[in-house]
Amino acid sequence: SSSSNNNNPALTTPKLFVSGLSRLTTDEKLREAFSPFGQLLEAKVVADRLTGRSKGFGFVRYATIDEASKAQEGMNAKFLDGWVIFVDPAKPRQPKPPPPPPEQQSETGLRTNKTIGWCG
Repeated sequence: SSSSNNNNPALTTPKLFVSGLSRLTTDEKLREAFSPFGQLLEAKVVADRLTGRSKGFGFVRYATIDEASKAQEGMNAKFLDGWVIFVDPAKPRQPKPPPPPPEQQSETGLRTNKTIGWCG
């Protein structure tokens, strides 16, 4: 039936954000778990750049929004490697403002908005 009464807003992206991952879950495991739902173009566990350890979340991307929607329904709140995972639509990347150069940060990490030593 085409009328599904789930309260999920319709997906607008074929990319899903998967959180709650076990530290042991690899790209391969992620791909394995999500491949039954459609044609996976990408399955990536996000790892810490320095340590290489999983950060506990990742992304999967399907060929179509329809497949992603099925995967979200089929995998949300399910177990993967013994952990309950959560599947949400991936948010489009917000362009981040560039971080301020370190010398402009005060010791507390708060930036002051006043420019010191300049008289208009």
